[in-house]
Order: sequence, then structure tokens, then C-alpha cells
Amino acid sequence: MDISKSTVLGNSSLGIFALSSEKYSIVPFGTKDSNIETISETLDVSVIKNTIGNSVLIGTLAIGNSKSLLVPQNISGKEISLLTEAFEENVEIIEIKSKHTALGNLIVMNDKGAIISEIFEKNVQTQIKDILEVEVVVGSLLESPLVGSMAMSTNKGALVHPLLSEEEVRELSSILRVRADVCTINRGIPYPRVGIIANSKGAVIGTDSTGPESMRIFEVLLAP
Repeated sequence: MDISKSTVLGNSSLGIFALSSEKYSIVPFGTKDSNIETISETLDVSVIKNTIGNSVLIGTLAIGNSKSLLVPQNISGKEISLLTEAFEENVEIIEIKSKHTALGNLIVMNDKGAIISEIFEKNVQTQIKDILEVEVVVGSLLESPLVGSMAMSTNKGALVHPLLSEEEVRELSSILRVRADVCTINRGIPYPRVGIIANSKGAVIGTDSTGPESMRIFEVLLAP
């Protein structure tokens, strides 16, 4: 279990551009080999280079766990083909038929549970509940529909916006079945997912993150 600092496309807000689960990480084309190596070694995963909807904002547009990768409906056939080839049928790629395409901002999930935004259309809420083999709760965090921006989770822990109430933190912890606690990233940014990609084996955080922020992230996501 390790924690490393890195960037993606030269940006410390690497969670906007990349995502990770227990089995894989996805980064944009153009990511430096040294950064890919840091991600692969820290998280102990294979790293896939791609785009989503011809955009480098992979962590904003997609979200996944060990079994599933949820992608927006504007993903291209070529992008799906690259993912399918890399996953070798070990991960199901699911297109979410919603006008809301920033799935990373609207869903927080791990292998144990998920919270999805209340702004999703009713049929989309049903679709997600039917396809994920975990408890799925529809709601908001901090009275915001951007639940994926307010929190991020691995199978060991969850980090949340510092202004979430104790009740919200407890509820999120119960749904995702992990310890949850507040944190900031990249010198005080209150949206954890923006600056972190992680799994139960490690965490890669933005290079602007402070020592105390790194310690909090390690304590919540990685400490035994």
C-alpha cells in the first residue's frame, strides 16, 4: 500500500483526467510514460490510454469499479473497441443513456455500493440500479447533485467534502461499506475526486497536495 504524487497532462487535478479501480486505470492519450509508470506501480494495475467522447476528461465523464465501467452515450465506437480489447471481457462496459454525460461528477461507487445523482432521469436511475450488482442509492450530498465531486471511494475508504454533515458522512459510509472522512486535496481544494485516483492497493494524488493532506488520505484510504 503506497501513496505517490503525480500529474496527468501536466495537471495536478489528475482525477479530472483519469480514473482507477482495483483492476485498471484509464488515462488520456498524451500522458507521459513516467506518469503512467507511477500510476501502474502505485495502484498495481494495467493502464489503458484512451479518450471518452473524444475528450481527455476521462475521470469526469466515466466511473467504474472492478466489474463495470459506466460511460456516457456519446462515447465513440473506436473508444469502446479499445476498452473492450484491453478488458478482455473481465469488465462490462455500460453506456448510460442520459443527457447528463459527466458521470464521474454524478456517481460515487466502489465494489460494495453506489450513490447516484438525483438529477438522472428516472429510467436511467433504474438502468443503473439494474446493472450494478451492489446497493444503489439515489440522492445528493451537501444539497448538491454532484455527488461524484463531493466524494470518492475505494474498497477500503471514502474521502468527502469537508462541509458534509456528520449524518451525511455516516450514511455514505454505510452505503459504500467503508470508513469515510473529510479531506482536502491540492492545497485546500474541497472536492476529493479532483485530485486523487486510488484503489485499495494505493493512491496517486496531485503534486500540489500538502503533507497533512497526504497523511489524511493515507489514513482513510490505505492504513490497515
